Amino acid sequence: RTTWGELHLMDALVIAQGPNYAMAKRLQQWRAVLARKEGCTVSINIAPATATASVVSNKGFAAAYGGMHVFKPMEIFYQEVSNAVMGMLLIYDISSPNSPAKPTFKLTNPQEIFAQNAFHGGAMRCLYKFTSIGEIAALVNYAKTYGMLMAVGGVAVAAAAVAFVSQNQ
Repeated sequence: RTTWGELHLMDALVIAQGPNYAMAKRLQQWRAVLARKEGCTVSINIAPATATASVVSNKGFAAAYGGMHVFKPMEIFYQEVSNAVMGMLLIYDISSPNSPAKPTFKLTNPQEIFAQNAFHGGAMRCLYKFTSIGEIAALVNYAKTYGMLMAVGGVAVAAAAVAFVSQNQ
């Protein structure tokens, strides 16, 4: 239990980002917990999934981001929005004596620091694990983008199959 309810764990690891990314994020979190324990102000707010140039340059991520809206409450944010909100949270963490980033702010569990000011874009409330929705979101995006071509292609394949069967009877 925490000061504001139960602490829940979230599996938001995106395997496609690779092991180095996952390890870097864990090290960052461990270091933040240790620094706060040592009395430092630590601003380590969770950012939402953001359509940055580097992320959407990967066609798989771009496709998944395009269909993620079907998994409510997930939202993909533009980089400008994420930058603005995360910047405001950083300013709050540094300037407010009531910020959870301050070592004087009582935490029941060190992990609370990651949830307290999280701008998670729905990730902490999503019913599904990240590893199970990316491919489906990409298919939704492809269907939305190429639906007419897929329908025409399907009709063409069906017509070819009917013609083949009727010729071979």
